[in-house]
Amino acid sequence: MLAALLLAQILQPVRPVEPPARSSIREPLPAPVPEAPPEGPVLPLAEALAQLRDRSPDLAVALERVTQAQNNVQRAWATVQPTLTATGTVTHNSYSGAYIDYSRLSITSTGPNTQSAAINFNWNIFNYRAVPALQTAYQQVEVARLTETQQRRELLLDVASTYYAGLALKELAAVAARQAKATRDHAIEAQARYEAGLIQLSAALRARIDYLRADQETRRAQFNYAASRSQLAALLDRRDTAFELAPPAQPPEEIRGAFKDLIAKALEERPEMAAARANEEIAARLKTDAWAQFLPSLALTANARYNHPVAASTIDASTWAFALTITLPIYDGGFRYVALKDADSQMRQARAQTRSEASRIEDELRRAQLDLESARALRDEAEQALAASRENERLVRAQFAAGTASQVEVSDAEAALFQSESTALQQRLSVQIAALRVAKAVGAFDLPEAAK
Repeated sequence: MLAALLLAQILQPVRPVEPPARSSIREPLPAPVPEAPPEGPVLPLAEALAQLRDRSPDLAVALERVTQAQNNVQRAWATVQPTLTATGTVTHNSYSGAYIDYSRLSITSTGPNTQSAAINFNWNIFNYRAVPALQTAYQQVEVARLTETQQRRELLLDVASTYYAGLALKELAAVAARQAKATRDHAIEAQARYEAGLIQLSAALRARIDYLRADQETRRAQFNYAASRSQLAALLDRRDTAFELAPPAQPPEEIRGAFKDLIAKALEERPEMAAARANEEIAARLKTDAWAQFLPSLALTANARYNHPVAASTIDASTWAFALTITLPIYDGGFRYVALKDADSQMRQARAQTRSEASRIEDELRRAQLDLESARALRDEAEQALAASRENERLVRAQFAAGTASQVEVSDAEAALFQSESTALQQRLSVQIAALRVAKAVGAFDLPEAAK
């Protein structure tokens, strides 16, 4: 008899629960965020890098600076090439001129109009200052090309990093959408269990809150992915975001090697170092230019003139003359000595800048290697944490269905799973970007077709 009473208490019939009148549990669950439709065809990473080369305004500015440096070479040559100038003048006077012709003992009127023409030729035959000026002009073209190469690599790295970041955001949006669907199904189940009187109202509300938060994460990830595509479009000088991102067929190559070997390669191949060494040579050439100011210069000038009417002091209407002029600067107020001191200062400055550039490259490579090693280790740990979070989430859900786990435990398991998936995505992205930064630090990150 006692056993029958205990069994009756255990198997009591389920009594439906009516939610409170003003409880938010009565509101229907919002529909999950729909998957964003593709806005255009896939833009592969290789094509994005090629578009950067063709469209980037920053790269166009760097290329124009190369052209301007080439124009400076022509300006330097112009200082040693001869010049030829022609002038002509027609004058109408308010009076008529006259002159005495002594051969005829008569006065001849020239009328109110006069005409004259002249041709002047000038050639600096010897001016030693033109030699260092020409050498510097040619070397500045090289520096401009090296600067353009550096900026191109920086822009390529920015595009690749932005592309990989966009891919991670796209995958994160998919993860958030799956998480939102799972939490919505659980919220529906929790509400049904509450209405059946199996769990408390707070547990059903907690499940609903978890879904709403997951739905918010989905929307946030979708907006962030759209923002990353807008950022990529700005780098490519596009006025639209009608494209999608897709993982490259091959991940970025990871450059491995001993630090001393990689730093030697970087100091040899980085365009910044080559430009710094070229600037040292340009600064050293200032000393040559300063000493050249003590040397004489030689110039040839010639001119031819025509006057009508013929002046009384001349016999012919046309005259010509030429002169060979040598100029020796004796004292210029000390300007040349100041130029020598300034050349020494410029040389010391250029050497210091080269040492600073070498230190910066060494630090950049060292930190890039450390970032890559750290990203690999953190990625492996994140993958392990993700596997454990997935297993934990499955177990807690099964326990909740069996009535041995609370809604708080389910919420914690879902939050831990989403956090683990997000962290795993971020660490995979960190490895890819760190590999790109190592390649750039070594001087190996570039497009073959973009090389100039």
